[in-house]
This record gives sequence, structure tokens and C-alpha cells, in this order.
Amino acid sequence: MLTQLHGRAGELKSQGAAEAAQDPASNVTSQDAQNVMANESKKAGVAAYQFDPNASPEAKAAQARSRVPPGFHHEKKPQGVAVATDIDDGTPDQYVLPTPSKGGALPASPSSDGGPVRANGHLSKDDNSRFEERTGWAPRFGQGSITEAEAEESLLDHQTWVESKLDDKFFGGTYKTNWPRRSV
Repeated sequence: MLTQLHGRAGELKSQGAAEAAQDPASNVTSQDAQNVMANESKKAGVAAYQFDPNASPEAKAAQARSRVPPGFHHEKKPQGVAVATDIDDGTPDQYVLPTPSKGGALPASPSSDGGPVRANGHLSKDDNSRFEERTGWAPRFGQGSITEAEAEESLLDHQTWVESKLDDKFFGGTYKTNWPRRSV
């Protein structure tokens, strides 16, 4: 605890000076608080600048630039090379490519039950039962089988558990759009 406090001593000192400068009953001026902050920052190894408030931006930039050590910005010459890739002399390309075929294609992997290969997302009955044993339900991809009545219902007509527990003020009042509900 004490080591944490010791590590933050400069920060606390700066904060105390700023609060004292804001107190009208205190004789600490804003310039004193700025000096404390700049000195504590410099002790911490941070670059702290004190500019004349009436100086031009160019003068402030020159003062900041004068504090940067030489060679700090490792300015290197660009070593990129321009490669022309769209040169066209009007003649057809001279590439000799093989004719397209299925010779190099891999065969589809067989299903785990030895039956026909199924499309992605459709599991065999054996795979379904294996997942049901582990999790208690079969995996379901997409919306599954919904009735026509469910398909025609609007999601705005439903009330979720969160909506039933929170006031309307958290949902944007009596609006019938869905965008106010997204903020919760």
C-alpha cells in the first residue's frame, strides 16, 4: 500500500496544487500549480513544456522542436521500388496453362455413419444423437422449422424478459421502433 502511494506521490502533489489554485481562499496561483505540474512531470521523465500563452503557434512549435534530441526521428530515405505491372504492348499473353479439370480436386469426405455426404450444417442422425447425449439437445442451424404464423409475427409485438423488468424510460418511451431498445 505504501509503495503504491509512494509511486503516486508526484501525481497527488500535482493534483493538490491544482485544487489549491482553484480555491479562492488559497494564495496559490495557477502559475504556481502549472510549475508544480511541469516539475513533477519532468521528474517522472515526461516531456513537459511551458509555453508563453501569447506566443504564436510557430514559436510554440519551435520551442517543442528544440527539445527533441538530434537523430530522434530516424528519417530514412524510402527504399521502395516502382514495379510496372500494367504494361501492355497489345500482343496476347504467352502463358501456357493446362486445361481446367477435376483431376487435382480432393474427393468429398465421407459422413461418419458411412451414408451419403451431407451439406455443411446438416448432421446425420448419429451425429445428432451424439450431440444430444453431450448437451441435452440437438444442434440447430438457421431458424429451423417455424410455422407460418410465427413467420408473420413482428418482433415488436413480443416482450422479452428484460423489457418486462425495466421501465419504458429505458426503451425511449412509447416508440414502436426497435432502435431505442438496442441501447439497453
